[in-house]
This record gives sequence, structure tokens and C-alpha cells, in this order.
Amino acid sequence: MPNEHRVSLTKASASGSTPRSRRRAALGLAALASAVVVGAALFVWEPWVDRTPFTARDYGVLGAALFVDDGDGSCHAKVEAAREKLLGEDRRVVLATGSSQGGEILSSEYGDLAGNCLVYTEFTGVPAGEDAYFVVSGERLYTADGKELGPAETTEASLRQSLSEAKERWLNFKDPSTD
Repeated sequence: MPNEHRVSLTKASASGSTPRSRRRAALGLAALASAVVVGAALFVWEPWVDRTPFTARDYGVLGAALFVDDGDGSCHAKVEAAREKLLGEDRRVVLATGSSQGGEILSSEYGDLAGNCLVYTEFTGVPAGEDAYFVVSGERLYTADGKELGPAETTEASLRQSLSEAKERWLNFKDPSTD
């Protein structure tokens, strides 16, 4: 009976380890599911995006048919171009409405735009953080060749521009029809 006191260095049976590996698998699956849920919530919620409302300004250039020259270098939009809506990225939800705040007649340094009116519309309480914004006139406006001007896409950075930044942007504008 010399073999009676031997100790086995191998596991007694494989059946004893099955419940433990099922628990580990269940815990791993639960951890993975939790990570997916948290990741999806963060993706939808986007807590890093600043959604604080801000005052937006949309700058545009109006041709002679759409503005009134006040005679002192300033101008204002006619009724057709005075009301605008700011839409969200889905182009359906109206985020804000605004009216033209007046503007100025562009000088000869603006090349193709000289004599036109640079106006701005102010929108208050605009929610920040949209991927895109769309500006649409309250009235239907058409180009010279009869095409309707639909919602114009713009960015939050553009809506946060100052008057001087907007004027700089229009300074190098070239009319594509004159090329």
C-alpha cells in the first residue's frame, strides 16, 4: 500500500470547472453589454458638445431688386428678403426666426459685389452643437435664371462670425457667371 498516500497534481474532474467558466462567461458578456450601452449613450448624447444657446448672425449680399438704399451708405432688405428662419440639420425644425437688421452698400473693393447690400439677420437663442444649420427666407426667393433659392447650408462657426469677418469673407468673392 505504498501508493495510498500519493497526491494527484491534476484536476479531479472537468465537470467541477464548468459552473465557474459559465459564470466567467456571463460576467464577461454582462461587462461587454454594459460597455456597448454606455458607448451608445455617449455617442447619442455627445456630452462634449457645447449646446449652450447663442446669438447667431447670418450675413448675406442682396442684389438691387431685394434692398432699399438709404442714401447714406446703409441699406435694408425689402420685405421679401427681410424675414428668415434658421433650421436644424434635419431641415424641418425651426430653431429660430429673425429679421434683417440692416446693412451697408459694398464699395468697389468688393469687385463683382460692389453696389450690393451686405445685410445681416440676427437669431437669438440658437441651440449650439448642430452638425449643420440651414437658413431660409420667409418668402420664396429666386435667382436671376428662375431657380428657387432653397435653404442655404451654413455652419455654427459661420453663424458666430463678426461683421468684419463676414466682410473679409465676401471681399474675395467672384461671381461664377462672369468667369
